[in-house]
Amino acid sequence: MPASGPVVLFAGGLAGDGVARNTVHLANALARRGVPVEIVCLKGGALAAELAGPAVTCLGRGRGARALALAAAVPALHRRLKALAPSVVLSMGNHGHLACWAALRGLPDTPRLYRISNDPAHGGTAQRWVRGLGLRLVAADATRLICVSAEIAAAGPFRRARRDGRVRVLPNGVDADAVRERAARPVRHPWLSDGRPYLVSVGRLHRQKNYEGLIEAISLARRERPDLRLLVLGGGPPKARRALEACAGAAGLAAAVRFEGEVANPFPLVAAAQAYVLPSLWEGASNSLLEAMACGVPVVASRTAGAAAAVLEDGRHGLLADPASPPDLARAILVQTDPATRIGPGGRVAAFRLDATLARLCAAVASARLLHDENQMLAERAPHLARLSETARGQRTE
Repeated sequence: MPASGPVVLFAGGLAGDGVARNTVHLANALARRGVPVEIVCLKGGALAAELAGPAVTCLGRGRGARALALAAAVPALHRRLKALAPSVVLSMGNHGHLACWAALRGLPDTPRLYRISNDPAHGGTAQRWVRGLGLRLVAADATRLICVSAEIAAAGPFRRARRDGRVRVLPNGVDADAVRERAARPVRHPWLSDGRPYLVSVGRLHRQKNYEGLIEAISLARRERPDLRLLVLGGGPPKARRALEACAGAAGLAAAVRFEGEVANPFPLVAAAQAYVLPSLWEGASNSLLEAMACGVPVVASRTAGAAAAVLEDGRHGLLADPASPPDLARAILVQTDPATRIGPGGRVAAFRLDATLARLCAAVASARLLHDENQMLAERAPHLARLSETARGQRTE
């Protein structure tokens, strides 16, 4: 068999978001299995320090919006892929799929996997139409589509890929033992030492996360529980933070809502909270939801937050709420912060073990890599087979 080229994982960057964390986990898992792997991204980030062996190439990110930066990076990505001659290319997040698709033009024999990590149906009609067109291009190009939930796999743009058997559902996973170990580490924070209850939410400061709706829900819940507070762990542009702080101030919650930014180890703060809230308007499969469940914290999740309903088994392991209804969110928060009524996660997180998830992802990569090797072998043998055919025809003529 010919020697395979490396597996290339493409991501926007290696900061602390879910796509970056999943990229690092998979890269390390492949490296442990002896597979050569390289992460190609626009920019690095703190998670690069967690890599144990895989190479990283940063293409550099230009100024401006992420979509423009990705488009500008396509020529450099194409050159890098051509130089590496990878056995498999796996695009790890929705935002990068079209850039990866464009960079793979001229490399038709390279197996390509696209991991669909977020709900494609969000946004207005025009946005959904444009996004659907792009995803149809990606789905037609894919050797395999790897969807993080059954709901995403059922989306319209993937209809033909489903019919062709090119769709796989591989949910996210969590290393619950590692989360619990980190949650037990000492940490200093004023909200831990004052003994007053608080809620926690984890995620970047973006309209997807629906923090405005959550702030309104906290305001409503405080009519019954005036001691409730909200701690938000997640980075974002200063403009977004100022807008959310102004929203909290307008609701009379300036002292009751705190935007902490990114935290190296959020788990002690999550574990000490009365409840974790995921109020997102849309998601794919939330890593932070699984991490909160690993901490044993009661959870409230949006019904539209991707796989949240399936993860919570429709309310058996936490409460679901309508993210567009602050009163519904407030009701769920009050239930989950009352020791007499709250529903804990139980042992549900055991169904989403990270090692099992990574094993399935590595198997999908190995299958595509084997296909690449077989195609290479056939291509190398083709001239020899053609000569044998010519010889046989000559002998029959004689």
